[in-house]
Amino acid sequence: MEPEGVLRPWDVLLMVAAGNDEWRAVAHPATVDVFERYALDAHVQRCVNDPVVGDDGGLTTTRDYKTYADAFETAADRKWQQIKEFVRPGRILDIGCATGATLQLVDADPRFHESDLIGVEVARHLYAECEHKKEQGLFRNPNVYFYQRNMLGSAVFPARSIDTTLTLALTHEIWSYADGSRAETVQRFADALFAHTAPDGVWINSDVCGPAEPERSVVLRLDDSDGANPAEPLELESLDDPASYVGQLSTRARFFQFAQDFRRNANVPFEYAVQGDRLVLRLADAMDFLTRKDYVDNWLSETHEQFCGLNFAGWSAVAERAGFHLDPSSKAWRNNWVIDNRIAPVASLTSSTGDPIDWPDTHQLLIARR
Repeated sequence: MEPEGVLRPWDVLLMVAAGNDEWRAVAHPATVDVFERYALDAHVQRCVNDPVVGDDGGLTTTRDYKTYADAFETAADRKWQQIKEFVRPGRILDIGCATGATLQLVDADPRFHESDLIGVEVARHLYAECEHKKEQGLFRNPNVYFYQRNMLGSAVFPARSIDTTLTLALTHEIWSYADGSRAETVQRFADALFAHTAPDGVWINSDVCGPAEPERSVVLRLDDSDGANPAEPLELESLDDPASYVGQLSTRARFFQFAQDFRRNANVPFEYAVQGDRLVLRLADAMDFLTRKDYVDNWLSETHEQFCGLNFAGWSAVAERAGFHLDPSSKAWRNNWVIDNRIAPVASLTSSTGDPIDWPDTHQLLIARR
């Protein structure tokens, strides 16, 4: 039994994490000297007070990782076809690698036979699947490495050491889960990528993005005949099965449920006016709902995230401020399958005078070179 009042090592660690300088008085002078010399106190604070990682090593406590993993596995080949011509051999890093599906495709490409393939994943469930695949022998390249890390902490890789960095469906999460200023967080992330990118190296970012005119006022009409229309949205946290409840709502009713959950979980204003069957709101807010309305399995998790926080011009500016220059192949683009099959059948978008508005871009491909 420890004598009363005696500090244990982890008590001192928590003092460091809390920024309580009294730890210096109870630590050995040599320890204090090392901590000051290498700024280890700041490193401890970043690790313990991680702004992104939860107790289970994930972004939220409500994410269904099986659904999430299945989606990444399904989309991996499509994304690889889009980006493969821009990947440079050498040290290839996939941040937010999920189940390692993209690195499996890199591994199968003979151009990268002698490259080092590095996957970084923050979520424990997904990281475990990466390691399981490696143990099963699903990678031919012996130089495949996986790490469970949060890239928003201190630098993970040495300066100018990475030839290709992949961020696929990741940057909107960094924006969404930022601790404090979202703009500062994504800029810090891009700055870190630039620092570890080798000369002539590349950062390839494939993700969602907001419309070119995010502030444009639009009129949104939604189908109310394709499901239930309760008088008020519910507090979903009290339900045993939120997915089943959201799934039986009409598109219009789902909008009001989304508005309530998105405001609270993503901490965004999401303002709109109801004028009969018309919903008047910002184009970016309309697209945030329309591109997420079918994600019922992970509804509480998805309503933490803002797809349209930055548009393509905004993400381009982040990369350029970090020091990258944009390849001419960089572009914003529209996922027409989602528009034609998920959005247009149940929604219409017009100006205040009733003129139809073209569906805006929904995704980006950013090729940023050093």
